[in-house]
Amino acid sequence: MNDKRTWRPQAKAYKSGPVSVESPGYKKVEGETIPRRNARCKDGLKTRPNEKVATVYDILKWSTEKYGNAKALGQRDLIRTHEEVKKVTKTVDGKEQQVDKKWTYYEMSEYHYMSFNEYVKMALQCGSGLRKLGLGAGDRVHLFAATR
Repeated sequence: MNDKRTWRPQAKAYKSGPVSVESPGYKKVEGETIPRRNARCKDGLKTRPNEKVATVYDILKWSTEKYGNAKALGQRDLIRTHEEVKKVTKTVDGKEQQVDKKWTYYEMSEYHYMSFNEYVKMALQCGSGLRKLGLGAGDRVHLFAATR
C-alpha cells in the first residue's frame, strides 16, 4: 500500500562491501570475537580528518576549503517563555500528595544557519580580538555557552 499515513522510509546502504573488518594483530581467543574496525581504518584508528590537519586553525582552513557555503552551525532564537503550573503526585513523609509544580516551555524560532565560510571569518575575527587583548601562544581561554 502506498498510503502516506502508513509509509515508512527504509534504510538503504549507499556503499556495498564490508563495512567492518577484523582488526589486524589480534589472536583468536576461545569464546570471543576478534575486534572489528571500519574497513577504511583497518590498519589503525584515524586521529585526523586529513593529513593537513594538526591544529584547530587547520581544521577551520580545511573544512572551509572542503565545504565552503554549506551549513556549518545552526541556532534558534528564543521567542517566548511559557510557564504552566500543574498538579503532580509527590510522596511527602510517606504520604502521596498533590503538589503544584511549575513547568517552563520555550518557544523557539526556526533555525538560522552559518556557512563554513562565515564561521571561519567569525573565528578569525575572535582570534584577532584575543591577540589584540594580549593573548598569545600558551595562554588559555575558557568559553562558556550553556546552549551552544
